[in-house]
Amino acid sequence: MRDGLPTYGMANLGTTGRPSRFTRWLANRIWNERTGVRASEDLVRLDSALRFGALYALTILGPILLLGYFGVADLLSGEASLTAEITQEAESTIGSCATDVEEVFERFEMATRNRLLSGRSLVEAPGELSTHLLLTLRLDAQGQITAPFDEPITAPPSDHTFFLTGPFAQGRRIEGQDPALAAALYRIAAKQAPGMTSEGTAALQQARAMNGAGFTREAEAAFADIVAEYPSARDAWGFLVADLARLERGQLLIEREPEIGVGALEAVVDDILGRRWTIGQGGEAAVARRALVLMEGQADPDWLASRRSRVDQRSHQLYWAERLQRELDPLTAGGRLLQMAPGRFRYTLGDQALWATAWFDDELYAFALDRAGLFEAIQAAANRAPRGDSPVVVDVLSPDALSPLGALARRSLAPWLPGWTLVAKHIDPEGLAATIRWQRARRIVLVLVAILLVGAGGLITGRLVSRELDLARLKTSFAANVSHELRSPITQIRLKGESLQLDLWEDEDDRRRHYDAIVRESERLSRLVDNVLDFAAIERGTKNYTIRPHDLGITLRNAVQSMRISMEARGLTFDADIPDELPMVAHDQEAIAQALTNLLSNAAKYGAQGKWIGLSTNVLPDGVEIYVADKGIGIDRDEIPRIFEQYYRSQDPRARSLKGTGIGLAIVKYIMEAHAGQVSVSSTPGRGSVFTLFLPFS
Repeated sequence: MRDGLPTYGMANLGTTGRPSRFTRWLANRIWNERTGVRASEDLVRLDSALRFGALYALTILGPILLLGYFGVADLLSGEASLTAEITQEAESTIGSCATDVEEVFERFEMATRNRLLSGRSLVEAPGELSTHLLLTLRLDAQGQITAPFDEPITAPPSDHTFFLTGPFAQGRRIEGQDPALAAALYRIAAKQAPGMTSEGTAALQQARAMNGAGFTREAEAAFADIVAEYPSARDAWGFLVADLARLERGQLLIEREPEIGVGALEAVVDDILGRRWTIGQGGEAAVARRALVLMEGQADPDWLASRRSRVDQRSHQLYWAERLQRELDPLTAGGRLLQMAPGRFRYTLGDQALWATAWFDDELYAFALDRAGLFEAIQAAANRAPRGDSPVVVDVLSPDALSPLGALARRSLAPWLPGWTLVAKHIDPEGLAATIRWQRARRIVLVLVAILLVGAGGLITGRLVSRELDLARLKTSFAANVSHELRSPITQIRLKGESLQLDLWEDEDDRRRHYDAIVRESERLSRLVDNVLDFAAIERGTKNYTIRPHDLGITLRNAVQSMRISMEARGLTFDADIPDELPMVAHDQEAIAQALTNLLSNAAKYGAQGKWIGLSTNVLPDGVEIYVADKGIGIDRDEIPRIFEQYYRSQDPRARSLKGTGIGLAIVKYIMEAHAGQVSVSSTPGRGSVFTLFLPFS
């Protein structure tokens, strides 16, 4: 005995399997009454188990425990780190948004100062200063508009009776039928007019009627007189009578003397653009546009484009001046504008516009920025500021809006939008809390997953071992099947050969049958050996094919010819429908013949009860299909996906009663894949099968 264990048992352990002292000590504690060989065997098992346990603890349990420890430690600091990270992201996001907003106003202010340095007027082309600028006005110290428009005037009410009755109304009714008489009536109306507006309107209509009556020279002179006599009179529709007269005169001239007419109309347009328009009166824009239309095709195109753009800009400003004029009063109330430092902008928010006011060169300017457009730009900047995966969003808050709960950062939009604020918050505060909980749970799950992975690894290893054992079993079965397959033709060849050697044949026909049997079994043996050798080459990865264009019909007929005798000897009807002219297809003749022979052999073997084997072809646009059909036992639907696997044989008792190696269809599949084709099967148990080979043209 040694350390409580029998010497015999210890000696049997050998030098390489000697247990450690700890193992022997533990064995003494557990099996202190065991002796002999059994105790020695238990000691070896215990030592192996302890070694495996130590290795498992070192490679699996140790990392799991460390992972759990660091996971718990990280859990304690994870929440604070996550909050700090999101806060930093919020500060960065809101800073980016504020910078975008600041750039909008800085570009506007810089463009304004650059315009002044260049000597150009600030009231022209407002769109060049900012895409959001609607209108620029120049004001005096009292807040009255001095450019580019005049304050709206209160015109005396027109005498509508004058235009609806009397000679003026009569002239309007007959102007189309008798222009000369209408001109006379308008002359009478002008003498009876109660004021300059009515008198100028009647004189203008008289000149128009004279032109309509054919008195062109007189009408031209009349238009010139109207310009001189009524320079500031407006008709009932807000048009300056003098502008309309100049327009009519220019139209007459351009028809008779184009160059003089174009010059006159250009003067009309430049004069209209050179003076201040009146808020609430749109006649100037209409006259200028009409003049530009009359000069189309005759005046300089660049001049026309320039003046048309200026008219459109001035009209746009006039429209907004009329809409926004009432917002100017709060800006000028109490002389607040006089308290502004020169060159500094002050921003005031109105109902429709954001007003920017500033003194430049002792002149006061008011810039009306599109409030809705600015807010859209700011909101777009707020939406654009967060990165694609950022958990932070930015809200734009008005002065009366409540600050959202869980705000992470804020930035005022003063001085541009006093009272307005940018606020950054988490996109989903409840989701943030859920994220923290999820991270906590994730770290716990990581440990559990590690344990599961170990178990899964053991399970996968077991399955791999089981699969290798199954493969080994299949290989063993394959070897046995090949042996049986080889023995059968060898036996037949030997028996028939001995019969011929000993002259045991009855007559000449019997001797011929012996020779035929020897040849048939030799071919069968040759096919079997070829399959085995090819399969071995395929497994080694050394099998190659010479794929070249060949007549597919010749390949099929050669393969069929070698199989026909064998089938007829078995009493099978073999119908081979091979057209005389099949297209040239790139293929290895021996390989395709081998694949076809394997399918025909299987059909003869498993379809013998149907007594019929068929072969046919079908030419498709992209290749040729070859069909091998039988009326035998068929294949179960569940087995179809596996029949092309190596070594696999059907579980059907009728199929397993027949000899086979389990590699024929695997070779067929490999050959077709090497030809960029495919093999498929459709089958009905008890009614037969149809195997299809597809060879592509390309």
